[in-house]
Amino acid sequence: MSSITPDPAKSPETPSGTKQNNPAVRSMITMLFYDVGLSVIAYFIAEMLGANTYISLLAGTLVAGVRMAWVGLRERKLDPFALFLLILFGAGLVLSFLTGDARFLLAKDCATTCTAGLIFVGSCVIRRPLAFYAAQRFARSSGEEGAARFEAFAQTPEFRARWYRVSLVWGIGLLIDAALRITVAYTLPIKTAANICQILMIVVLALLTLWTVYSARKESQPSTPPAVM
Repeated sequence: MSSITPDPAKSPETPSGTKQNNPAVRSMITMLFYDVGLSVIAYFIAEMLGANTYISLLAGTLVAGVRMAWVGLRERKLDPFALFLLILFGAGLVLSFLTGDARFLLAKDCATTCTAGLIFVGSCVIRRPLAFYAAQRFARSSGEEGAARFEAFAQTPEFRARWYRVSLVWGIGLLIDAALRITVAYTLPIKTAANICQILMIVVLALLTLWTVYSARKESQPSTPPAVM
């Protein structure tokens, strides 16, 4: 067996990494757009149509719910990652209808992000890194070939270490995002705070996604031996 374990998002036919085929990476980015981007778009569209901040935030929440329901019906099963998202969304939706206060709605979103971060970190403590289930979901959505490639390498020592590393980075990143957004939510005017919170969420998720893709590509490159003098 080679000492270099290829990333499941890469083509196994290109160990040098110069020619890449990343169906799982494309699937991850597409899924994040649908899972997160659509709700943010709904928020800004509602705001442009003249809705108040509470209704705009609620519109984004409902769009996220429709997306999640559609995914559940399509897949007809809940893996641990999908169940994690469903629990977070369900709790947030209930809280959304308990109050008409937009600032509280922002705080609820921050609390949801904080919970997600804690679960990512906690999953490492119980030796069930959530990144594994997320990667499994992305790989399966990329087709049978992507799922087969993922299963072939998922339990190797290199990748077990990667699941822990990715889970910790995402967990810490989400906790930082939650702290920033909760500060913004309670220190700035509500409309300004709502806009900044939406942008912060997109920026943090984009940075985490870029790091995940970059680190996967970097780790799949064969090491270059030092030059002999």
